[in-house]
Amino acid sequence: MDRSQLEAMIELAQKGIVEKSRVGTIRNPDGDHKGRFVLFHAAMSFCSQKVRATLAQRGAAFKSNEMLILGRRLPDGALIPAENYSPDYVRLRLLGREVMKGPLVEAYSGISSVSAAGLDPCAVPTLVDLDTAEVIVDSLRICIHIDAVLPGSNRLIPVDARQLKNVRRQLRAVDLTPHPGLLYGFHPEDDRRPEPIKQAMSSVYEEKIEALNSLIKANEENCELAAAYQAKIAKEAGGKDLRRDPGFQIKLRGSTRNILLGLDADLRQNHYDWLCAPHLTLADLFWGVSLVRLKYLGLASLWGDLPTIDAYLKRLLELPSIQSEVLASTISSMPPSDHLAA
Repeated sequence: MDRSQLEAMIELAQKGIVEKSRVGTIRNPDGDHKGRFVLFHAAMSFCSQKVRATLAQRGAAFKSNEMLILGRRLPDGALIPAENYSPDYVRLRLLGREVMKGPLVEAYSGISSVSAAGLDPCAVPTLVDLDTAEVIVDSLRICIHIDAVLPGSNRLIPVDARQLKNVRRQLRAVDLTPHPGLLYGFHPEDDRRPEPIKQAMSSVYEEKIEALNSLIKANEENCELAAAYQAKIAKEAGGKDLRRDPGFQIKLRGSTRNILLGLDADLRQNHYDWLCAPHLTLADLFWGVSLVRLKYLGLASLWGDLPTIDAYLKRLLELPSIQSEVLASTISSMPPSDHLAA
């Protein structure tokens, strides 16, 4: 697909964003490579924060299309679907899936890893690289792509084989941390999420499924779209069933603790200035996003006995890219959390 065709698809996808002030704004305006990257994202989205932090760290400008990723109920009871459910946006993501040749999501796992769980056709972020005419729909692949195509000495993926192996291992650890499950799920004994989050998650799956069913009905003649919405329903229905499942929620918390124990061991054995290399890498950025989100949810207790992680987080919070695209975005777009000071 050539650039003009991609731009036409982008324009159609942008029409699903209600407030035009969120469409096509230039972020990192002093950065390089203006006109190359177009990003569909959400301020509160964990995976979007990874991509925006990478773009900021690499000093790249991008055209921002900020989406509302939760539906809303009107006073008359009508449900307005999330903007990332719009048919033209889903078509754009499906174009990226064709290139990736991966399966659609089939069930709920509590993680957002595309490689492990399949592609959610209604999720963010989605990056369009107009210079290479690519649509990329997996946040991990997006960040690696950005770093690979941009010139400069501040590369986030090292060339040293041993360092590269360690970076890949850390990226996978963050990718497999069950951030969606921890955000949406009700822990039976120790739920420290802000009250507005708990209230929203009490009905979020039901509203998602209702919106998706209405979109299937409105697009029933389009088999590809209908299949994408059905895949999304399968995922959300699984989340609905497991949202208050004590065993599942305890398992998610335990797997997160084990991942953090691995990080602690790596930090204590580390001989570099940063986690995997003498210089900042993509692994450090990903961990910054992950730890801020866990702290927001009240889960810093999971590393309360691991002071090395606390010291690492304090250092990550000094990075302007983490301050602006993770910390500030979380505070501005999500309900206040007693666990994450401004």
